[in-house]
Amino acid sequence: MRAEVLSWCRREALFSPGAQVVCAVSGGADSMAMLCCLRELAAELSVYVRAAHFNHRLRGAESDGDEAFVRAFCAAEGIELVCGAPEKPARSEEEAREQRYAFLDSIPCDAVAIAHTAEDNLETLLQHLLRGSGLRGLGGIPPRRGRYVRPLLAVSHAQAREYLRARGTGWREDATNAEDSCQRNRLRHGVLPLLAAEMPELPLRVTELTALVRADDALLDREAERLLLPAPEPLFSDPCVLRRVRLAPLREAPEPLQRRALRCLLREALPQDAALVHIRALQALLENPAPAARADLPGRLTVRRSYDALELVRGTPPVFRPVPLAQTVHFPALGLRAVCTLAEKNEKIQNTPFTFALKYDKMVGRIPIFRPRKTGDTLTLPDGRCVTLKKLFLDRRLPQPIRDRVPVLEVDGQVIAVAGFGADPRWTARDGEQAVILRIEKEEM
Repeated sequence: MRAEVLSWCRREALFSPGAQVVCAVSGGADSMAMLCCLRELAAELSVYVRAAHFNHRLRGAESDGDEAFVRAFCAAEGIELVCGAPEKPARSEEEAREQRYAFLDSIPCDAVAIAHTAEDNLETLLQHLLRGSGLRGLGGIPPRRGRYVRPLLAVSHAQAREYLRARGTGWREDATNAEDSCQRNRLRHGVLPLLAAEMPELPLRVTELTALVRADDALLDREAERLLLPAPEPLFSDPCVLRRVRLAPLREAPEPLQRRALRCLLREALPQDAALVHIRALQALLENPAPAARADLPGRLTVRRSYDALELVRGTPPVFRPVPLAQTVHFPALGLRAVCTLAEKNEKIQNTPFTFALKYDKMVGRIPIFRPRKTGDTLTLPDGRCVTLKKLFLDRRLPQPIRDRVPVLEVDGQVIAVAGFGADPRWTARDGEQAVILRIEKEEM
């Protein structure tokens, strides 16, 4: 086994020279074999090996016995050990897993070694098949995920036990492994023996197969990512938008690559790969002829079709409520602010879509209010035309969710300026006139 583990670690580049490695040790045969083997290979791999044990406290005296066994072994072998336990026992297998990984995450090191073997990889592959998996699921257990590494994927349970017997090292047996209460155990007891009878070397063959699948999957992901081109930013950005990509490349792509690109897009925001039903919902958005549409996904995630862009959105922006003009007014729903000052003497007057030089004499004594748009709002443009805000927003292809957040400046019921579109010329000052300067700008982070 020692040669197989060394070859696998080097082939997969699991450890950098000088790495501090923590072995997650339950006391079972696989984790004990991993700890002993990595200790023997420490010099050849140029790593320093420690151990960590997490007592889930789910099996009473047996759990405490596992911890005592690991403590005694590490003390006898001179292995540095850190132990942990939950404040409250987990109520489910998933919660127990989260507790265990939270403990391992808290340990300072370069790599955490997990004792998954070739059979574990095969069981995982079968579970993914039963759930209904794409190519990523058929890649099985990866040798590395972040700082978590799996040095035993190229060896079997039998090899691990034979290795321990040869060196005279014992291990603990978890009685729950004999139960058929979970799917993995049912596969282990009922399906794997039948497969082993047909092909004893199947687990090791599957390890090689899943490595090829992962390589193919990674290549296809890179190709799919090329479809996720940044879309031009609209007039106003939305703080809730995580990513905004062009619609056309996705719509024109072959369907298999299109599905994969959409899965890559969602992977940024979902803890696990999106289900096929969600991918199909996004494909429907691509083909929807309406300029605006949406699909709601788990985790408060929304994907929006906005004209020629697809937007990945999480959360709801603050409601924009009317607010009187002040020296500084904040618009968190757009990540903007309005800064109000008096024009300096001889200051050149400039009016732009986001800077308004308003006549001081018309502003004094009045209470201008920033508010969202209202039905029927109009703005007089520099050329004298009076246009509804609805038409202005449509002509500029302003995304639907943004329209009710655009700051509209009102005085005595009259719209005198709209952020991003300019001010009514009847209210704007000229050079030499006393003016109130109002600048709409990005909020400083």
